[in-house]
Amino acid sequence: MRILVISDVHANLLALDSVLSNASFDEVIFLGDAVDYGPFPFEVYSRLKQVRARRVLGNHDAAAAFGVDCRSSPQMHDASTVTRERITVPRMPRRAMQALGKVERRMNLDFQGLRITAVHASPDDELYGFVSKETASTLDVHGADLLLLGHTHVPYEVKTENSWVVNPGSAGMPMDGDHRASFAVLDTRRREVRFGRAEYDVESMLTKLNKLIGEETRTYELLARIFRTGRIG
Repeated sequence: MRILVISDVHANLLALDSVLSNASFDEVIFLGDAVDYGPFPFEVYSRLKQVRARRVLGNHDAAAAFGVDCRSSPQMHDASTVTRERITVPRMPRRAMQALGKVERRMNLDFQGLRITAVHASPDDELYGFVSKETASTLDVHGADLLLLGHTHVPYEVKTENSWVVNPGSAGMPMDGDHRASFAVLDTRRREVRFGRAEYDVESMLTKLNKLIGEETRTYELLARIFRTGRIG
């Protein structure tokens, strides 16, 4: 079985559709953050539902659904607030927002004897923890064979004698210096992961984003730089 693992789409439908078109898979696991930053929150929600993605809750999903602070980094906090208030909340129907908030923070799955735990950020702090490649080897994977997580917007795989951790990076808003949509495909029989990137029309997405943000030029300039370059600075 091939499982497409994606995370942090952030309302970027064009990136998500490119991943779905370029990857070969049987199942989809989505590690959270469907909304904020991008211009297509409801469309992303609907597409994930259409492909029957197994989902966990992300910190931006929780912020939109429950009106709480997303606790994003200082560089990104204002942009997340602006896009949530001007795009996510107005463009998400109430039923979709309610459904978004009902998603669990953790999934425990078993595919062909491969025990998988999936969370957005970290096993000890599902919404707000931060696990870099350098710290992943120290994690307690809580009895699973494989821990899947996102949140960092940087893809990596760390395998040790006692743990296996995979982060697919961000499908909608990469921050590892490559603007292309990032994803991973897990082969459950071979117990292998292949990472991939998918090109998409960044400028078309940014045109839509600019129209929706309005006079918030500073926010648009920050987000445009990240979407175009895959870097904050």
